[in-house]
Amino acid sequence: MGQQKDFSKIIFFFAVVTVLSCCNPVASFFLPKVTRTNDAVIIDFEDSGYAGGPIQKKNVYEEIANPALAPAQPFFHPYAMMFQKQQQQQQQQPMVYYGWPYFFSQPSPNVRAAAPALPASSRQDAEEEEEESVRQASGTNATCGRGPLKFPGHYHDDNRAAISERISGGEGAKKNAWPFVVNLKNSAGAYFCSGTLVSDSKVLLAAQCLEQLSLLDMSGVTVLIGMTSKTSVRMTRRINKVILHSQYNAANYANDIAILTLDSPVIVSRSVAPVCLPPASADSDQYADQKAMLLGWGTSDVTAPASALQQAKVDMLATSECKSDPDIGRFVTDSNICVDSTEDAYSCAGDVGGPVVILTAPGTWTQIGINSYTKDCDTVGLKTRVSAYRAWIDLYMQ
Repeated sequence: MGQQKDFSKIIFFFAVVTVLSCCNPVASFFLPKVTRTNDAVIIDFEDSGYAGGPIQKKNVYEEIANPALAPAQPFFHPYAMMFQKQQQQQQQQPMVYYGWPYFFSQPSPNVRAAAPALPASSRQDAEEEEEESVRQASGTNATCGRGPLKFPGHYHDDNRAAISERISGGEGAKKNAWPFVVNLKNSAGAYFCSGTLVSDSKVLLAAQCLEQLSLLDMSGVTVLIGMTSKTSVRMTRRINKVILHSQYNAANYANDIAILTLDSPVIVSRSVAPVCLPPASADSDQYADQKAMLLGWGTSDVTAPASALQQAKVDMLATSECKSDPDIGRFVTDSNICVDSTEDAYSCAGDVGGPVVILTAPGTWTQIGINSYTKDCDTVGLKTRVSAYRAWIDLYMQ
């Protein structure tokens, strides 16, 4: 009986601490500060007890106090009613909380990319040409978007013309070819998303990469930088801040965009450098009929990426074509772009969050899309159009 009473007192103590932490700034020592503005949810780990510390196994505190363990409620934005009341009162200050009760909790689709096998001889010739292209590009004066001087590796055989290097399986991208692509790994060591380095301390990716992570899980994420294979990681960083678009909707992939702030700036080099970003534009067809490169870790199992970074040349579709697609048409808005491929290359699970890039000058690549949704591994892919969110990106890049 005595032990039961003592255990009840412990439970009561932690329950009281949890309740008080919801309204007391002292909670910032234990929980990240969460700020909601009219267009973003900002989760700041920098000054919390989560930041920079080792990720422990589940304990009593996590079971009781971890706000992400609250039941998921689809289509419901945390603090939405309070934020609506704030707007009605015309308050200008952003709302600040400590802790995060749950995320949007709609199941995210698994996305990847695939293409056919290639004859060894034609692949070798194209690889040598691509390696030379990468060497030349690394010597350019580009301040962003460094990559191959031209579209990489086209292969030919007797049965199929102009087959681009495949995204999943087979050979991947060459070493240092795409220095802006990053990969995310959780505290258990599993890979789960891609992203793009857009400055020395910011990563652009899809909001769905983070939607179902608890605060503890989020603080345990490692960002792998300068990685073209599982054994070639140049540097790693942890996350200091997560910025989610507040209007992200996991049911239809609207506003599927987020920014990570790294715990320290990267060292820019031949193998690590930011991508270029496009200017703001309201034109949803600005890339229609252009060629682009789809980049990612391309396997159907998001926790088991390809052994090397994968790439494929794809065609950009007009918005009207996207909207008429039977698989993704219902999700398409003017803030999306979508890709097709005459080379049978598509996106899948390991590519979510990764970039779609175009060649804007020899050796200079600009990110125009973020890999968001594909029904399965051989259908048209839906992407977040970066130029539609350039003002949002600039605001939270500061």
